[in-house]
Amino acid sequence: MALKVIGHIAPDTDTVCSPIAYAWFLKEKKGIDAEAYVSGTLNKETQYILDHFQVEIPLLLTKFNQGDQVFIMDTNNPDELLPGISNATIKGIIDHHKLVGGLKTEEPLTIVMEPIACTATIVWNLMKREGVTDLPKEIAGVMLCAILSDTLKFTSPTTTDVDRLAAEELAALCGEDIDSLSEEMFAAKSDLSGMSTRDILTVDSKIFEFGSKKARISVLETTKPDNALAMLEDLRFEMTQMKNEEHSDYVFFFVVDILHTEAHLVVATDEEKEIAEVAFGKVFDQETLTLPGVVSRKKQISPMLQKVIVG
Repeated sequence: MALKVIGHIAPDTDTVCSPIAYAWFLKEKKGIDAEAYVSGTLNKETQYILDHFQVEIPLLLTKFNQGDQVFIMDTNNPDELLPGISNATIKGIIDHHKLVGGLKTEEPLTIVMEPIACTATIVWNLMKREGVTDLPKEIAGVMLCAILSDTLKFTSPTTTDVDRLAAEELAALCGEDIDSLSEEMFAAKSDLSGMSTRDILTVDSKIFEFGSKKARISVLETTKPDNALAMLEDLRFEMTQMKNEEHSDYVFFFVVDILHTEAHLVVATDEEKEIAEVAFGKVFDQETLTLPGVVSRKKQISPMLQKVIVG
């Protein structure tokens, strides 16, 4: 049975592209029977990337079964994994997020976690340490795109020199221009056509446990923020519906303007508005709260909200 290489639910570009690259490395360079999987529908940016480099969509997995051997990428949070993870044998984890805890194994496993912007950067450096630099164009390309996506082309505060160097090396290998490729990726990411309000709110969304409170923090990265901000009434209605269905205490929706490096926060209640104003030290301008320089949920959004909610 092949090793299943897979990332988190609600897959983004990094959690799709990094398993593709690492499964290729394990199979072609390490002789390990490995296959990349995806845990949900691709977003438009990721679909563009796979089409651009003519890479097949990974197999869809909906749950883990007894006997599955799994390598987890881009998360270490059991709440972000498919159902049945306790039935599977976890063989390794590669991640760039904080350690959450909760995963258990019967045997020792490989864990690589680094405080950088992207899982694909870690994968590329692991390959280099093994002397593997002869990558097919498509493998170098999807890793490059993962880095550009996670760093918003190096504008996110999560970006490190390690990520920049990896992107430059991978761009040289696949023959892509970083500026042009990023522009096409972000154009695909910004296309909301055919998406429901729920789709827009969940395209990049995570649930956090802040003390006794449960908060969903959603992010939409776009070069055309006005398209989403024109839907405020529908967004607020859907946020309230989601909160009731999930029994969440709060829902925060950040429309991140990639070109102007700022976020526009949308909330549905006065309580959420008050929390945000204290967290960010700014006041809502009627409908939204504009936050210059804020683009990272991991570094700039969730820690600030957590401080206020936990108290």
